[in-house]
Amino acid sequence: MGTSFFRLLRYLGVEVDIGLVPAVILGIAELVALLSVPSVLLQRRGRPQAALAWLLALFAFPLGGIFAWWLFGRTHLRRKRRSRTKSTKVFRERQQHMALCEQGTALDGLGPARAFGRTVWVSQGNHVRLLINGRTAFPEMERAIAAARHTIHVLYYIWNDDATGRRIRDLLAERARAGCKVRVLVDAVGSSHFLGKFADPLRAAGAHVAAFLPPRFRGLRAPAFNFRNHRKILVVDHEVAFTGGMNIGDEYAYEWLDISLSLRGPAVGALEHVLLEDWFFATGEHVAEVEPAPVSLPSKVTCAVIASGPDAVDEWIHDAFFVALTRAERRIWIATPYFIPSHALTVALRTAAARGVDVRIVVPARSDVRLVRWASRAYYRELLLAGAHIFEYEGQMLHAKALVVDDNLAVIGTANVDNRSFKLNFEVGCFLHSEALNRELARWHEETVADSVRVRPRDMAHEPVLQTLRESAAHLLSPLL
Repeated sequence: MGTSFFRLLRYLGVEVDIGLVPAVILGIAELVALLSVPSVLLQRRGRPQAALAWLLALFAFPLGGIFAWWLFGRTHLRRKRRSRTKSTKVFRERQQHMALCEQGTALDGLGPARAFGRTVWVSQGNHVRLLINGRTAFPEMERAIAAARHTIHVLYYIWNDDATGRRIRDLLAERARAGCKVRVLVDAVGSSHFLGKFADPLRAAGAHVAAFLPPRFRGLRAPAFNFRNHRKILVVDHEVAFTGGMNIGDEYAYEWLDISLSLRGPAVGALEHVLLEDWFFATGEHVAEVEPAPVSLPSKVTCAVIASGPDAVDEWIHDAFFVALTRAERRIWIATPYFIPSHALTVALRTAAARGVDVRIVVPARSDVRLVRWASRAYYRELLLAGAHIFEYEGQMLHAKALVVDDNLAVIGTANVDNRSFKLNFEVGCFLHSEALNRELARWHEETVADSVRVRPRDMAHEPVLQTLRESAAHLLSPLL
């Protein structure tokens, strides 16, 4: 095409010096980069770090920066937010059985009053089990599915076409043939392959299958990198729910270190509310089955289910994390696969360590996303100097998202400690007030630390210059990750 273009110019009498072509292309790219500045400023209004990162990318690497910005950098936030807000309003108007939200609990302060009953649901009397690793979680999930009598609702970010993915697919298909109402919602990008022939056995069995926010142009996947549904929720018969970090696939079942929850009690209704709201947005179908009233169980676990997503101005899970960190008096223990904290969370961790709180952060030594690992290490130095302890887990890929605060708060969910989870993805988290769960999760955290290497300030001081430069360069991209 380029050769034909230059032949056309010659035909029109325009002389072209081939040696100047790279300079001409670069000049055009720089001009387009300059013309892209207003788009960046408008789309990233209120987020100066993200705007500066994109402007740096545009002018330092104009060809790649332009490609990246116009393909997937522009988020079309207003259009998506309007669409989602309209869908949410209609869903809530039609929903007769709203999720329970109690007042006067130990978790009241995790969000403002306007969030409760809308994106934050607090309930007491829940029975909650920690499910460590896929070898524990998947058998529990499969037993619940096999015992289903009426409904099975499923929402996952990634559903792989492997032995684990096929086994759960076929189990759901069997329950659909037995008369259960089965609805399966997957993220259109995270599980793009699922939506083809892989899901045919489910459709043939009578299950309903849907995609969350499919790309507008099927041939171009890149524009849909943002606004993904990163939630993982399974609800069976309105009675038992599962959520946490595990997607459906062999690596989550056998290889990676991860955590999920099994819940019974009123919190199940909150998780199902989140799932069905996403289902309504994706399909337009309002699920009208009558749900049983939430039943409190003889348990002391208070659970706050918090939903967060780019459709809202407020970052509810991020803000709840911030509140929990600033309230901490004794310990803050974090496990996350991707650690790129916001400025607010960085300050909260640094000041907590400075006032004597035991701050421990565990991340994988070998990440599946190398650029994120480089960016993460750029945050180490100031946290270490403030007195925080950072450990790099040497075993399997650490994919768990867990937080232990003091002696009574445990947090398990789908959100990583990074910009993508807090701002660009739809996430859900369970904030659990329970001394027993707190102790159990703390034991897991200590076992994980025992298999980790501690990072010390002197280690950072003796890093090779090229490694430090690489990490600093990746840090510039933190608002985009």
